[in-house]
Amino acid sequence: MPDIAGGVVAIGFLILWIYCIYDVITTDNAIIRHLPKVVWLIVVILLADIGSILWLALGRPPIWTRQVHDPKRYGSNRLRPFPASGAPMPTVRSLDDGSLDHLSPIVRHREEQTRLHMWEAQLKRREEEIRRRELGGGSGS
Repeated sequence: MPDIAGGVVAIGFLILWIYCIYDVITTDNAIIRHLPKVVWLIVVILLADIGSILWLALGRPPIWTRQVHDPKRYGSNRLRPFPASGAPMPTVRSLDDGSLDHLSPIVRHREEQTRLHMWEAQLKRREEEIRRRELGGGSGS
């Protein structure tokens, strides 16, 4: 009887290992956590059971990033890929309008980070320009 239980556990780990390999391969690079996709694939393949558990605990993206986006849940301003027949094609919203509500949570976070980095770079350039003017204006007097 213990041999049967051991066999069932072994088959369970084999199925988990194959699932984790498939999951690593099919998950988008942008949402994988902590390590690059290739490294996760190597960890899961080489370490099998431990690598699979590590992938599920540390590398796999949270569930909310994998859910299908329901327009009713996220508001009616979300664009649908194909409008109903006879309906006009929706227009693409500009990111310049300041509203990021129409984006998925991951894209929204990355867009906010990109905007923040751009604003920081602009502020730094302006500060350097002011310093140059002050140094140039002070020596010319």
